[in-house]
Amino acid sequence: MAGKITVIGPTREEVMKVLRAFLLIRKTDKREYQYVQSRVKIIFISCMLGFTNEFFMPEKVWFANRSVIRNNDLAWLSSLIVHEAFHATQFKKGMYVLPLGKKLEAPALLVQRKFLRKIEGGKGRGEIESAVKKKYWREMRGDKRSFSYFRNLLHLLENKKLQLTKMGA
Repeated sequence: MAGKITVIGPTREEVMKVLRAFLLIRKTDKREYQYVQSRVKIIFISCMLGFTNEFFMPEKVWFANRSVIRNNDLAWLSSLIVHEAFHATQFKKGMYVLPLGKKLEAPALLVQRKFLRKIEGGKGRGEIESAVKKKYWREMRGDKRSFSYFRNLLHLLENKKLQLTKMGA
């Protein structure tokens, strides 16, 4: 069953970009949009720069550093949301294990690539191959600062210690 997704971010601009990415997912593939809605509960954009991001299950929370949102176009950002939502399926099937690596990322990259091909013009397809060649998960594994920051934010969220201001739609 699809539900509402809460988007938390440091600026209105970044939150609105994520919302536009959701609109692109819905326009491109309604079924995938429903999957994302059922697999993700919160998207939290941190104020940190860098390209590290992490999906937490069973909480269904995706944390992304600010640069992930700012420096990617809508097609790529939409496909990345689809990719991260797929990790929830992997978790339910018992496949979501650490450390990050090709075994976990390859199926999610395949889902992301298929979604990008559905977007008019297939924008961003080359970026997936580039990400795989660079083995971006190795770069992220070295970013201990963001991962500990995400865990602290998750702890604060779970314990209702963050004061959040809601924006009207």
